Amino acid sequence: MPMPAFMKQTLEELGVGTYTNIAYIHPDTPLITALSVFTHRRVSALPVVDHHGKVVDIYSKFDVINLAAEKTYNNLDVTVTQALRHRSQYFEGVMKCNRLETLETIVDRIVKAEC
Repeated sequence: MPMPAFMKQTLEELGVGTYTNIAYIHPDTPLITALSVFTHRRVSALPVVDHHGKVVDIYSKFDVINLAAEKTYNNLDVTVTQALRHRSQYFEGVMKCNRLETLETIVDRIVKAEC
């Protein structure tokens, strides 16, 4: 099957991603603070970074929607870690990529991880 030419371009060439001034939160960040970051920074996901600078999870707007759907949003002072325990679908680890990788490489990695 023919592949579109853009699949051979890097994320940088495609203008995809944020590489400076990245919004992030810590595992012990209160949920209300994370919601504020979503609003003020206009992002759809926040890396959860431990105090050593390692990405340990990701908190996304889908997680917020899940809280609302399950009506488990009654205490917004809980930490992000506590809120993530209510995630309906568990996923293992955080998949990372860099701006010099091609879209094809990244899509292949995602497909292999799903198998």
